[in-house]
Amino acid sequence: MADEKTFRVIIWGVPRSISTCLLKCLSFLPNAQAWFEPYCLAFFTDISCKKMGFPLPRYARDFNAEAFAESMASVLKGSKMEKEYAPGETDASLVIRDSVRNQLDSLPPGKSHVIKDMAYAVTGFYDTLPCKESNFKHVFLIRRPECMFPSFRRLLMVQLKNMTMMRGEDPGNSFEDENFDMTTDVPFMMPGYMYKCQFDLWKHVRENIDPNPVIIDSDELANHPAELLPKLCEATGMPYNPSLLEWDSSPDCSLDWRCLHPLKKKDGTLRGPYHMALNSTCFNAPRPLVPRDDMTPDMIKCVDATQDYYNEMAAHRIKPNP
Repeated sequence: MADEKTFRVIIWGVPRSISTCLLKCLSFLPNAQAWFEPYCLAFFTDISCKKMGFPLPRYARDFNAEAFAESMASVLKGSKMEKEYAPGETDASLVIRDSVRNQLDSLPPGKSHVIKDMAYAVTGFYDTLPCKESNFKHVFLIRRPECMFPSFRRLLMVQLKNMTMMRGEDPGNSFEDENFDMTTDVPFMMPGYMYKCQFDLWKHVRENIDPNPVIIDSDELANHPAELLPKLCEATGMPYNPSLLEWDSSPDCSLDWRCLHPLKKKDGTLRGPYHMALNSTCFNAPRPLVPRDDMTPDMIKCVDATQDYYNEMAAHRIKPNP
């Protein structure tokens, strides 16, 4: 409707914080365009291109999409990763973070936008955030470290093993449970094991963009969606309807999301570790907490190093009803 109030929301998560599930839920809001990790996928593209020998420029004015496509095709030709790179499915306008900013700063009126991303993707790139005048409401999706890291560690072992094999290398037993150390074996691990990145971005937003960004705990949201989702919507200007508590199971909704690559490939398979989220129909309670005595030493190191970041942010979160 012409008089329908629009909103602009950007959600900054840590890994394993049900952010994809939340995006699927919110993508069913009327007149809303969902964006899937534009900064994070640009972050990983940047890392990959540096490793392949053709680093990307920082600024959009220096980026040549045609040269990028040619370089990618040349480097990956004949490799197991060649099929993963589909030039015709790649949105070249989302390859670098500065280009993402340009688009977010120039969105036309009349349509709502909800973006989910990872805070670590803009560490050192705050100049590529949408400007204050773009009127994005920033949301920080936090999760208790003792809940996040056991899940993240399982995912990392699978992802890194698969990536190594796709490069044609033998992973050996490096990514087996007894040998893996996520504090040293993850090439893209960021300062403070991702939590400091979220904490620092929260501070930056408070000091430079919005003194009252929204914070919500992902486990509390999953356990109390009927209480917290309305509060999240109210705090961000998004319209709430009880229908948001359940949604269609098909992952095809993601085909309408702005994304560097479609999450659903042409062969019907899904990219990345998003199967559960993209096939979800509602928020589900998280797995039981892993007792500290059952945690591996690297889990404990990560939990202890990040607890203070979580605690300070959690003190400002939207809370479920007492």
